[in-house]
Amino acid sequence: MKHYDVVIIGGGLGGLESGVILSKEGLKVCVLEQHHTIGGNLQSFKRDGRIFDTGMHYFGCMGEGEYLHKYMKYFGITDKLKLRQLDIDSFEVLSFGEDKTEYSLSQGWDNYLSGLTAQFPEEKEAIRAYAKEVRKIASDFPLYSSGVVSSFRIPMETLQRCALEVFDRITGNSRLKNMLAGSLSLYPGKPGKTPFYIHAMMRDSLITSCWRPVDGSQQIADSLAGQIQENGGNVFTSHKVEEFIIENDKAQAVLLSNGERVFGSHFISNVHPATTMDMIPEGKIRKFYRKRITGLDNTCGAFIVYAVLKKSSFPYLNKNYFHYENDGVLNPGTENWPDNYYFYTPASSHSDEHADSFMVMADMAFDEVREWAGTRTNKRGEAYEDFKASRAERLLELLEKRFPGIRSLILKTYTSTPLTFRDYTGTHEGSAYGVLKDCNDPLRSIILPRTKISNLLFTGQNLNLHGMMGVTAGSVITCSEILGLEYLTNKINNG
Repeated sequence: MKHYDVVIIGGGLGGLESGVILSKEGLKVCVLEQHHTIGGNLQSFKRDGRIFDTGMHYFGCMGEGEYLHKYMKYFGITDKLKLRQLDIDSFEVLSFGEDKTEYSLSQGWDNYLSGLTAQFPEEKEAIRAYAKEVRKIASDFPLYSSGVVSSFRIPMETLQRCALEVFDRITGNSRLKNMLAGSLSLYPGKPGKTPFYIHAMMRDSLITSCWRPVDGSQQIADSLAGQIQENGGNVFTSHKVEEFIIENDKAQAVLLSNGERVFGSHFISNVHPATTMDMIPEGKIRKFYRKRITGLDNTCGAFIVYAVLKKSSFPYLNKNYFHYENDGVLNPGTENWPDNYYFYTPASSHSDEHADSFMVMADMAFDEVREWAGTRTNKRGEAYEDFKASRAERLLELLEKRFPGIRSLILKTYTSTPLTFRDYTGTHEGSAYGVLKDCNDPLRSIILPRTKISNLLFTGQNLNLHGMMGVTAGSVITCSEILGLEYLTNKINNG
């Protein structure tokens, strides 16, 4: 019989970070990943010699002494990561509809403000007011401070502020509003629902400094797993958890698909909370709680084209490109898909001059692929392949308008849908960013780490924030339920 102090279900970022934190404290840790590769959204894959990322394309605050750097240093992996900082004066480029102008955003708050003011000189005061709002929100999040933290509670007023309302109050300039929103769709944004804090925390992080993994984000997952193993823990792939064994309101073990049981004192689920509920037998958790968790709305998924390029045919672009066909991120909903896309060239150690591949991604609802929901990867049938081919054609046609001739440089393309995302990362209905947060009912859409099973905790992107920054903070919050928040943040801040 295998017994661990902590059994972690799901080898994505949150699960691996939790494993590092707890194993550093001497706890016997086991991470169980159902896929043959760890990483979740950190997974990278190789096609025709090119490396592509599944979900973690860039992130912020990895400069020396910055928030994320501090945590990666605590995890012991900063010297193992290959990263490239994006262009200081133009880390993001946005375009809108038929407007031929390309608008740029800069890194560093001083650069960001001066750069945006140069593009909108008549809106100087509005731009400064926006920066003040963002920085104020960032200060409301205890886990992003530099000191010891005794509580991770966030003011209700902060949770209830709507992003669109803040933009409307700051300025009446439609183009500036969309510029301030930036890559809000990547978070993702929904007018009337998205809380301002979701936007503010991401923007503050990326404006502080913005980084891209070189040769794929899988390196982050592998480095974290290596630390767990160095600390005496275990990381198992191809270990699918089917069910929690629960007695007297406590989880005793998990049952694997091969019939094996893994026992533990504490359990952490890094899979979607609704999927976790599916693993808990009826009658073992309160019906009201189960209904609330399984009834939460999820963010949309994505359709992605991964393109292999001819050698030395297209420049490496050290920035991210966002296009909004319907005149802006705050005005979604054109009748013809796609109405937006995100484009970038992955960073490779082979060259910083030319790109060997690119990725272009557009939002896609799960309903678009629901008819194939019961099928398996590579066995979805001809109709599904035709669907992907037609969507790839539309997306590449739109991309060609911005980068004329790029299609002639492509050797081969691969595609993925929300179904692919669901099957490879285990997200509910292929959701790219987890549970949809709603400023109108924040307490319903925020999931706390403690569940109604006394020794079962949640972690991952479905807690308060997603992305590298949000998931890392979430893993600290989750582990603090076992170790104590003041104790843990003191250890992190003091190395």
